Amino acid sequence: MKSRFPFVHLVVLLLCGVPAGASNEVSSLKSEVPSGDSALHTSHLKLPTDNACVSCHQNLTGKLSTVVQEWRHSVHFQNQVTCDGCHGGDPALKREQFDNDEVFKNRSHLQRDREFSLIDRPGESFTSAARGRSVSYFCGKCHSLIKEKHLGSPHGDLGNPTCLYCHGQGSHAIEKSSVQIIDLKSHGQGGRCALCHRAATMETVGRIHQTLTDAESQLKTAAERYDWLETHGYKNLAMNKMYHYSGETLSQLRQSFHSFNMREINESASTIKTSALMTEETYNMIKALDKAKGQQAQIGIMAVIFLLSFAGLLLSYRKRFCH
Repeated sequence: MKSRFPFVHLVVLLLCGVPAGASNEVSSLKSEVPSGDSALHTSHLKLPTDNACVSCHQNLTGKLSTVVQEWRHSVHFQNQVTCDGCHGGDPALKREQFDNDEVFKNRSHLQRDREFSLIDRPGESFTSAARGRSVSYFCGKCHSLIKEKHLGSPHGDLGNPTCLYCHGQGSHAIEKSSVQIIDLKSHGQGGRCALCHRAATMETVGRIHQTLTDAESQLKTAAERYDWLETHGYKNLAMNKMYHYSGETLSQLRQSFHSFNMREINESASTIKTSALMTEETYNMIKALDKAKGQQAQIGIMAVIFLLSFAGLLLSYRKRFCH
């Protein structure tokens, strides 16, 4: 939607002394409003009924059933990544295709992932042999960029903590990536980071946590500002991509976090901060333009009222003294 009075904006810019560079950042192109966070909520999802792994394990007992409940509260469940996505196996098989439960079980497990080894212990035929750095390679089959960052970090170099420790505390309830995973609680309070980190290094952990928190807050506020600008007919071409793909922008920042390289983290955060400041300046400028237009409208209305009143006064004078 283009402005109906583009010349008025130019005049106001000149009269109000708004820097010319700022005006160049504004375009009157209209685009689709960002849809926001598209993450699914587990309360809106149901367990798949056509998956052999899920339909079988949810009816078992003990840990064999618990894993299904843990997975149901995971980001994998939210994104419809089922058991076979990590463990392998054949989830498309049906019990009625086989003579008995044992044959059904063996055939379902036959195509298991090679990273998982059969162990002669009841209920642990899918226990992973992956440990330390090999966990990063395993998870990196899907999360390749994060894998590279993690393997190049002190965590990846040591082989601990693994992806599972930070994101799931060893369970199938893998958390959605968020800054809250960086736990600042002390060792006595059960903090996950403080288990290895002591006071000196916990200060660095705290700085990283604060940097990510600030960047996410800046991006959220700036996205709201940019949304307002778009609904009023303005679009900054340089920042359009960032705010229409804010989820990806945060993902890139979180990928940098896995490197535990403060320079890389600060560079990613600085990019967000710079764009957020530009958006805030543009937002304030357009707000000032709207305010100036409002004041102009008020002055115009007052002028019309004055002229009408003056005309009425002249008519009254003419009737009274000229006849």
